Amino acid sequence: MGIKRGIRKLAKLILESSPEKNVTVNVSQINYGKILENRNIVITGGGKGIGFVIAKKCISEGANVVITGRTEKTLKEATEKLGYNCKYVVFDISKVEEMKKFLSMCEEKFTGKIDSLISNAGISLHENIYKNVTIDGFDKQFNTNLRASYFLAKEYLEYLERYKCENGNLIFISSETGNQCYDIPYGLTKAALNSLTRALSRRVYKNNIRVNAIAPGVTVSDMVKDYVDIDSKNMYRKCASDRVFLPEEIAEVACFLLSDASKCISGEIIHCNAGNHLSVFWE
Repeated sequence: MGIKRGIRKLAKLILESSPEKNVTVNVSQINYGKILENRNIVITGGGKGIGFVIAKKCISEGANVVITGRTEKTLKEATEKLGYNCKYVVFDISKVEEMKKFLSMCEEKFTGKIDSLISNAGISLHENIYKNVTIDGFDKQFNTNLRASYFLAKEYLEYLERYKCENGNLIFISSETGNQCYDIPYGLTKAALNSLTRALSRRVYKNNIRVNAIAPGVTVSDMVKDYVDIDSKNMYRKCASDRVFLPEEIAEVACFLLSDASKCISGEIIHCNAGNHLSVFWE
């Protein structure tokens, strides 16, 4: 608790000392016209944040969606907002021994097989520096962000091959931290996910299965509330882009990657951060 309180105070100090700059963002949408019609898509961690907004976008493009998470109340409220094309499954993805059962539970919610899976569920403890990392915190983040994602992906790819499903699609939600030097668990798990994305794609693309990752920059959600004023309409943040990003922007990219319009894209880490992960000599 002391660490979190310190981070909040530091964030407040930084915000108060920042130059007055107001940044607003308007999200442009591509009107595909039901480009995901009749697709069956599972989104882990879909009850809120980026996962929820991706679910909303997919449904607007004609998909059937199952969102998953650990808290039934959150999932139930989300499905009520998302409408009849959305159902939910309560499941803790850290229970890797039950992945086959989990996919069966999701499949039962659909008429047909699972076409696409978005591995979105993740946690960050925002330790800031390796000195603040605990063994328990390390294990929690690796178990959720990497171990669970790994075995979920393994089970899903085997599921697609077992039922000879064509045009399977797996997307990991990674992070810009996966392409930067990090000494805390969150960034390390995302770096591993990026490597996994590329390797799995090489394994399965010839079987008409695509694997990609989306790596957002700092995006408005509960995960960043300790150091970003998510209630403010001012999107300014001191970084390469001069701003934070909206989950709706990430959802547009996810929709494109899920669609047949991106069939030539696999094994890619699509950074959605205006190049904030890139190094330049003048900064």
